[in-house]
Amino acid sequence: LKSWFRNTNGVSVDPNPQHRKYYAYGSSLIGLSHGDGAKTNNLPLHMAQEEPMMWAKSKHRYWYLHHLHHKQRYKFMSAFDNIGVTIEFLRSPSGTDSWHATKGYSGSPKAVEGFVHAKEHGQIAHLTYIF
Repeated sequence: LKSWFRNTNGVSVDPNPQHRKYYAYGSSLIGLSHGDGAKTNNLPLHMAQEEPMMWAKSKHRYWYLHHLHHKQRYKFMSAFDNIGVTIEFLRSPSGTDSWHATKGYSGSPKAVEGFVHAKEHGQIAHLTYIF
């Protein structure tokens, strides 16, 4: 990807092989991972421990994962109802191969999902293209 987009303005590729990556955008802290590593219920604590400065500066926190290839959403809340981490598993645009068919994962529609984040308000839109 880095080579393919090397001359494309507005596109950057992070080739770092770490399993969990973090990005700050305005008041949001966004964690990205395939989702097959750490346990889902531990991801908020990994985020806080691995990026404590980004955590402290953020008001909205999100994990976007892809491992399950079907839609799921979790909301983790602390003792205060305005602090939490939203974890979303995104659907897959990949077709059904023999492994997916054998496991019975052939019924979900293929889809690509995207999110719009406002600098102050966090995620404000969720876009889905199903094909």
